[in-house]
Amino acid sequence: MKTHSLFHSGRLLLLLALVCTTLLTRAATPFSADEPTGIQFFKGSWPAVLAEAKKQNKPVFVDIFTTWCGPCKLMAKQAFPDQKVGEKFNANFISYQIDAEKGEGIDVAKKYAVTAYPTSLYVSGDGDLIYRVVGYSGIPGMMTEADKAIAAAKDPNPVSMMDKQFEGGKRDADFLRAYLAKRAQIGMPSPEALEAFLTAVPQAEWTSAANIDAVAGNLTTARSRAFEPLLAEVKTIRMDKSRMKTAQTIMQAVSQAAGRDERQAKTEAELETAIANTLKLRATMSGKPISAADQQTMTNDSKLSFYLRTKNLPKYRELATVVGNKLLAISTDSLKARDAATFQRFMDEAKLVPDSVKASPNFTRYAAMMKTIETQQVSGKLNSLAWTYFEKMTDPADIKQALVWSTRMVELDRKPALLDTHAQLLGKAGRKSEAITMEQEALTKAKAAGEDPADYEKALAELQKK
Repeated sequence: MKTHSLFHSGRLLLLLALVCTTLLTRAATPFSADEPTGIQFFKGSWPAVLAEAKKQNKPVFVDIFTTWCGPCKLMAKQAFPDQKVGEKFNANFISYQIDAEKGEGIDVAKKYAVTAYPTSLYVSGDGDLIYRVVGYSGIPGMMTEADKAIAAAKDPNPVSMMDKQFEGGKRDADFLRAYLAKRAQIGMPSPEALEAFLTAVPQAEWTSAANIDAVAGNLTTARSRAFEPLLAEVKTIRMDKSRMKTAQTIMQAVSQAAGRDERQAKTEAELETAIANTLKLRATMSGKPISAADQQTMTNDSKLSFYLRTKNLPKYRELATVVGNKLLAISTDSLKARDAATFQRFMDEAKLVPDSVKASPNFTRYAAMMKTIETQQVSGKLNSLAWTYFEKMTDPADIKQALVWSTRMVELDRKPALLDTHAQLLGKAGRKSEAITMEQEALTKAKAAGEDPADYEKALAELQKK
């Protein structure tokens, strides 16, 4: 069922990311490979497409998508049928499509560590990864990346060969730098090679212009010796417009590393360490200390996720009650004031963003969202608590508590996903008529917003059967 994502207050980081992703979020429809122009996709299994690649001596272009991914659909509608795109890809690649959530796609996505969509992989006939592109930046960007993949396929010293050299014990700094750079380029970081490089090179050179992309691109944990130096570098270049791209690369790397540590924590002690690193990261990115209240909010969010992941429902319930009551205590007037203040800060920080980006439809949509971001955060967090209770809890007292949360969240925001959560809880509480009315509203709003109505239609049908 639909869930509502939460927004955080690291607006400058989001703005920097927006510069690089401004063309990624539009909706469209899939493309049929039977069209006379455009990319012609191979039909068959994964082993079969690799065999065909060997036969034709071409790399494989792999479009890894999901059915719910808007940018995936845009790329399928806009780029795949394009004649010039077809000419380039049909001449240089065997093209293949994989749904990351179905059949062989699950294993292929796991093998190549695909976590975002669309991801374009360029793979040799032996299955070795040659090049990777995450996202879709329009036809010109796709053509440019294809040229890079073609060049990478002709590289006389590919990553697969360097893997063998590293496994054979090669550890000189020049080799490690080149190896890390290629690993970063294909999105397959090597923490072992990074640690070897950090040993081979003086710390003062870890964040030099020659090394920083390779180091940042292979950071996988905040426990790495490179984490603190990279954070320090963020402080130095954070507001330097000339180094914005480098700043974005570093911030993305350290954010992903800290987030990965939280997601992979197995004990509360490991979680506490990961949270401390995340707080340090947030303070560095914002350029000022984080208030005690914000620190507590971030800590609670992390612990809720941890308790849910480790199936510790008693502790989840205990903390959820505290968090939920605090959210309920925030008045509507207070939220409106917060929305206004946050939006003003956002607009002030937007002055760092190029005018070309600010003129884009994507930025306009983002700015509109930021006008009520604080209200959306509260409603989104209430939705997260309420939906978890719907899925995990069976005690009537728990369902009653969740309904208190969901009632408040739909007062604040009547998005389809939130209405659906409230409807499902009403149904679980035996309030069938109210549940059906609420789900009908969710379905109507989803259709009006251009969302896929299938989940809402299914939920409505199930409620009507009860």
